[in-house]
Amino acid sequence: MRAAAVGTDGRLEIVDKPEPEPGPDEVVVAVDRCGICGSDLHLRDSGLLPAGAVLGHEFGGRVVVGASDGSGPAVGTLVSVLPARRCGTCEACTSGRSNLCPLQLPTSIGLGWRSGGYAERVAVPSTSCHPVPTHTTPAQAALAEPYAVALHAFARSRVALDPDLAVAVIGAGSVGLMCVAALARAGVTRMAVAEPRPYRATTARLMGAVTVARAGDVARALGRAPDVVFEATGAAEAPGQAVALAAIGGQVVLLGVGAPGGQVPMPAFAWVVKEVDVVPSIAYTDAEFSDAVAAVAAGAADRIVASTHHRGLANAEQAFEDLRRPDGPVKVLLDPTA
Repeated sequence: MRAAAVGTDGRLEIVDKPEPEPGPDEVVVAVDRCGICGSDLHLRDSGLLPAGAVLGHEFGGRVVVGASDGSGPAVGTLVSVLPARRCGTCEACTSGRSNLCPLQLPTSIGLGWRSGGYAERVAVPSTSCHPVPTHTTPAQAALAEPYAVALHAFARSRVALDPDLAVAVIGAGSVGLMCVAALARAGVTRMAVAEPRPYRATTARLMGAVTVARAGDVARALGRAPDVVFEATGAAEAPGQAVALAAIGGQVVLLGVGAPGGQVPMPAFAWVVKEVDVVPSIAYTDAEFSDAVAAVAAGAADRIVASTHHRGLANAEQAFEDLRRPDGPVKVLLDPTA
């Protein structure tokens, strides 16, 4: 089968891979669409991935081989895939924090351990497959994963308890826009987004946010310093900017994933004197992923779906380059069927 894999020069190239061999409690999914995440860009550039690695953890598709032990969805079912195996029995899983399950890292799909969705077919745990409503499009099925990331960040924030708080989002890439979508769906109206790229800013504005080019202009746009700042870029300097922006006694939620091994400079004086709470947010719980599938199928991310570009696997490397351009697309979904 065809896959877009990391080559010896670090660039993505089309290769032939063996058909996936599922374990007894695994299914094979024919990928309809797979999103390119900002963390994919970081990983590809990190030099940590071996040649032949297949990225892609934001994907949906149809089950084409069922699990031999009878678990999971039947052949023909359209699913969104939670890209890891979680044990369900560890302290994290039983306490409702399955996003922190220690089993998931070595079983992660499309992050360097197991081959991911930049391929025609993928073997995944049957428990990772979340059937989607019949009217769900392939794009919606693939975008459930980044929407789940936003749902978890929202749940970690104070605004989940008080939607009347003033909120800022730094960065209107796909994760930042998913955050805007989740906030809007929850009834948050006092929301500003800092994004210098006009195309992305326009999308955020259409979703209900006030947009500014620079993070320093957020307070003016809101009429006050934000109570909660969501940092969604992963840039090394952005957490420090978020702390500087936040109101006295405010909160910063970090959901942008930086480069592996990167360091984050923070304004120590402002951070301590203002008593800003900094909250990390990683991935999502199983329940949040299920909620994301339902929300995206109901149209929660349709503005992002409408601005998404679709490319064939052969254009994967070019898509990576396009996403880095100032005028590049908000989101790219790879289509292994093209």
